Amino acid sequence: MSNRFKALALAGSLAMVAGTAVPAAAQTDLTLWTTEEAGPLELVEGLAAAYTEANPDVNITTIFHAPEDMVNDVLTAALGGQAPDLLWTQADHVGPLAAAGQIVPLADFVDTSVYEPAAIDVTTVDGEVWGVPNSFGNALMLYYNKDLVADAPANTDELIELAVANTDVASDKYGLVYNQTQSFWLTPWLGGFGADVFDADGNPALGSEEMVNALTFLQELKWTHGVMPVDADYDVANALFLGGDAAMIINGDWELSNYSETFGDSLGIAPIPEVVGGDWPAPWLSGKYLMMPSATAENEEKAAVAGDLIDFINNTENQVAMAEALSRIPGNAEAIGDPVVADDPFIAGTAAASANGTGQPVNLEMNCAWDAMTSGLVSVNASADNSPADAAASMQSALEAAVAPGGACGPE
Repeated sequence: MSNRFKALALAGSLAMVAGTAVPAAAQTDLTLWTTEEAGPLELVEGLAAAYTEANPDVNITTIFHAPEDMVNDVLTAALGGQAPDLLWTQADHVGPLAAAGQIVPLADFVDTSVYEPAAIDVTTVDGEVWGVPNSFGNALMLYYNKDLVADAPANTDELIELAVANTDVASDKYGLVYNQTQSFWLTPWLGGFGADVFDADGNPALGSEEMVNALTFLQELKWTHGVMPVDADYDVANALFLGGDAAMIINGDWELSNYSETFGDSLGIAPIPEVVGGDWPAPWLSGKYLMMPSATAENEEKAAVAGDLIDFINNTENQVAMAEALSRIPGNAEAIGDPVVADDPFIAGTAAASANGTGQPVNLEMNCAWDAMTSGLVSVNASADNSPADAAASMQSALEAAVAPGGACGPE
């Protein structure tokens, strides 16, 4: 464990001693599944160790699961009676896990009043809180290399102008990069162009004129203005920016710590620029959330310990330490106002970029909407000859079929 996370574990231990822990009467084993890896996983392990130090009768096993596998892994484990005791995972996992009966509302087990309301709203469905935020945001934003771009673009015209000025395809230098292969990178532009995934009645709305306009903008950014590489998935885009070969990148707040360590004072952070003739792009807000599996809730002793562990992980002291270590916006409202958090320029930049955001939908149908939107984004990025109107129509048809009775995300 690095010194940074040893310090965090110590801070957590002190916070635990000062808290109101309810130790188990006998040995209690908890299995915590998390989508955190690398440095953040050290943080999770440090918090688990700190809790165990204060509560020797509790043993916590922390296991990493890839975000894209977590839901299926939970469902498979539950079928075999081996469900985890606690989840530290993505907010959008609430939909499928709640629909499958694998997680429970948390109001009876944890103090939900300590959280930032906007963060709690993300996982509140029909008045029930299904997950509490360890970190809030997860927003896409514009990062820029100040050695190449002095000031952030205020609108899309300025974005294009700066991107063109910093592109030299012959030298593999690009003005702007982002992950062209996943629809999450389409979602901010829905707000900018006034598009929606579902209409007010919950019906698919991917075939709208507004969606066509958003897809057209992204296609022209790549093929008309030529400011992006022909092929760029997440890893390619990230490597280009980190290597100084891309002036700007649209990426999430989860990379903030990595970028700040690489660029230092040369790193710029800003909201994705306002669409000329439209609105501000609205990145979808999410984060890392703690959830309690149904099997845990059914065991009174284990549920009490799991709930107490959630309150410990997300208490003010530990949330401030987490923000300082990872440059993430805490979910705990008091921690957000702490000077360590409020005065950090990188976290402040993340907060500003998130200010235009909107809560990411957690309804079950979104699982199929992701696939439908990805197909459209990939289509317009693949060729200047592919019609954005056809791509939007195909997205709409795919989602309608998926949410229809018998469809992959529809009623049986």
